Amino acid sequence: MDYFDAVAEQWDQMRAGYFDESVREAAIAKANLRPDMVVADVGTGTGYVATSLAPLVHKVYGVDASAEMLRVAEENMRQQGLTNVEFKAGDGLNLPFEDNSLDAVFANMYLHHIEEPPQAIAEMVRVLKPGGVLVITDEDEHQHEWLRQEMDDVWLGFDRDQIRRWFVEAGLKEVEVDCTGSDCCAESAGGESAAISVFVARGIKFGDKG
Repeated sequence: MDYFDAVAEQWDQMRAGYFDESVREAAIAKANLRPDMVVADVGTGTGYVATSLAPLVHKVYGVDASAEMLRVAEENMRQQGLTNVEFKAGDGLNLPFEDNSLDAVFANMYLHHIEEPPQAIAEMVRVLKPGGVLVITDEDEHQHEWLRQEMDDVWLGFDRDQIRRWFVEAGLKEVEVDCTGSDCCAESAGGESAAISVFVARGIKFGDKG
């Protein structure tokens, strides 16, 4: 995760140039959050989604593999005066939570940075309670190869039907994959620009709530 350690101090400013607030708002709107919920934000980075979830739920866990990102996230949390957010170092393929322990899991712009998205989705489903909701926001499929070198992207976005299949295979029902109405925008060192549409995917874990 050397890339993310290196850019952690500048990440909030960089991220603001990539996509607008509608992406985060679309994710939160899909979850039907309640004040008693315990939720996680996987690939939390500097806590962009986690700190926005905090006023809406009982407890938020933010998980990331980058120590520098988590350091900035902790500082952001302190500056905002939040007391119900806890950041954890962790791998998205081995989350530091018990089975069936969380009401909702979020992952914003995380999947395209990892080698094995289906396994990551299955791991997020593992920690959800029956009836819990998984919400993922990420890029639609594109052809901007330079993002692999300059932004540490592993996948060039995703086909929405593939995301839907992965959700179903992981044990989710009522799966929806919709447009957020926002683009992710970036520019290469050589001046090439990209404007990539962003989807929001939601699914509910099989089983009864409670």
